[in-house]
Amino acid sequence: MNDNQMKLKHWRNFILFSVVVALIVGCFSVVSDHSPYFGEGSNVSALETVTSYIAIMINSLPMWFIVAMIVGYLYGRNLKEGILFGAIYTTMAITFYFIIGSVFEETAIQSTTKEIITVYVTWYGTSLVGGCIGVAAGFLYKKTPYVLLLLPVGLTLQLLLNGYRSWSNSIGIAQNITFCIMMIFSIWLFLNAKRKNRTSYDVQK
Repeated sequence: MNDNQMKLKHWRNFILFSVVVALIVGCFSVVSDHSPYFGEGSNVSALETVTSYIAIMINSLPMWFIVAMIVGYLYGRNLKEGILFGAIYTTMAITFYFIIGSVFEETAIQSTTKEIITVYVTWYGTSLVGGCIGVAAGFLYKKTPYVLLLLPVGLTLQLLLNGYRSWSNSIGIAQNITFCIMMIFSIWLFLNAKRKNRTSYDVQK
């Protein structure tokens, strides 16, 4: 297989991965936006609770960042290409979100063209910045395990943003506990990767 065929296969695999994952992320993000009320006095079925939990987790900022890291780790052959892939994947995900959301959105409020443009610029802009940073982190993880320390920091910030009130309902509790488990797991991955690097360095010496 020549170099051009390798590049074509690499791009094809990336596009396939991005379309599938972006579609899943977009769908669950819309489901998250339409989750039922889980506060005191709510009456939600077990299936709705599980579906809402999965959707809310997928739609959370840490998960968007982690998926972007996976894209960078799997498909970024260099930092520049990784950031390009991050921009493409993120654009796909946010586009699917808007398309699917528009199908299920029922509102009588008419937005002005300026308001619509502002929403799109804000969403695409912030998503692209976050996605590119996540992809860059995923690529750099192949160089140094210290990139993993971004995860516990980000997860801690997310828990602080969720606040005390997020512990008052089942979904909030489940999400916060999941973030705590992810934090512990990311620290374990970092320590394990660092140990392997040290062992490899000692063997080379």
